[in-house]
Amino acid sequence: MDPQAIYNKTNTLAKACLKVAMVLPHDQQMAAFARVELVRHASDLGVKTRGLMVGQLGEVFVERLSRAVDSCNGCGFWLQLIIDDGILNKPEIISPLVKECDTLSAMFLAALKTAKNKMD
Repeated sequence: MDPQAIYNKTNTLAKACLKVAMVLPHDQQMAAFARVELVRHASDLGVKTRGLMVGQLGEVFVERLSRAVDSCNGCGFWLQLIIDDGILNKPEIISPLVKECDTLSAMFLAALKTAKNKMD
C-alpha cells in the first residue's frame, strides 16, 4: 500500500477515534479517563503518520514508525476497554475500529521491519 493510502487510513481512524471520544458518557470516571487517553493516542496517530509523508532520514523514519505503532496500539487498547467495560454499548461501531487499529499496527510493523533491514 502506498504511503498516501496508509495516511488516509490512519487519518480516517484517528478522526473516528476522536468522534468516539466525544460521545463517551460524561458521568463516568472511567469514561472520562478513556476519553483523554483516546484523544491523546488518536491525535498522536494523526500527527505521526502525517510526519511519515514528509521525507525523513532513516533513524527518524524508524522512530516515527515505531511511535505510529504505539499510537495504533493505544487507540486499540482504549477502544477495546470501552467495549469490555460497557462504557459505550456500540460494539458494531467500535469493534471495526479495533480491527482497523490491529491492521494498521501490523502494516506499520512490517514497514518498520523493512526500514530497519535497509538500515543494517
